[in-house]
Amino acid sequence: MKVLILGMGNPILSDDGIGLLIAEEIGKRVKGAEVVTTALVGVHLLDLIAGYDKVFLIDALTTVGGIKGEVVKLKDGGATSHLFSSHGVNFFELLRLGGELGYKMPELGRVYGIEIGDEIAFGEELSPELKERLPCIIEKIADDVRSHLNPPCV
Repeated sequence: MKVLILGMGNPILSDDGIGLLIAEEIGKRVKGAEVVTTALVGVHLLDLIAGYDKVFLIDALTTVGGIKGEVVKLKDGGATSHLFSSHGVNFFELLRLGGELGYKMPELGRVYGIEIGDEIAFGEELSPELKERLPCIIEKIADDVRSHLNPPCV
C-alpha cells in the first residue's frame, strides 16, 4: 500500500507550520510511509496526492475556545486554514474532484488538526507552549496512524 503523510502549513508563520514538523517526524515512525510537506492549498495539491492509496493529513487548526496543542481528528474539514482556502477548493472537495477527473485518488486515512490558538505570528520557531507539547503530539498521531494502518487482530 502506498501511504502518504501530508503535512501542511506555512513555515514562516510560527505555529501555523506545526503540520510540516509533525509530518516529518511521523514519517520517521511509520514504516513505509512517504512524507510530503507543503504550503500549497486547493487544486495545487492534486498532483501531490494523486496515485497514493491512503493519505493522512496534518495541519494547524484554529477554533473558538480551542486548547493550544489539542489534537482533533476531523471528519469534514473543521476550520483549518489550509483545508478551506478562500483561494481554491477545500481538501475534501479536492478528493472528490480528482476522482471525477480520472485521477487515482487516495482513500482518506485521517485528518489531524492541531489547535494553535488564534494568534498567528511571523517566525520559524513554534511558540514555547507548542514546542513543549510537540513530542506528545507526535507520539499520539504516530500511534493513531499505525493503528489505522495495522488494525489489531480480533
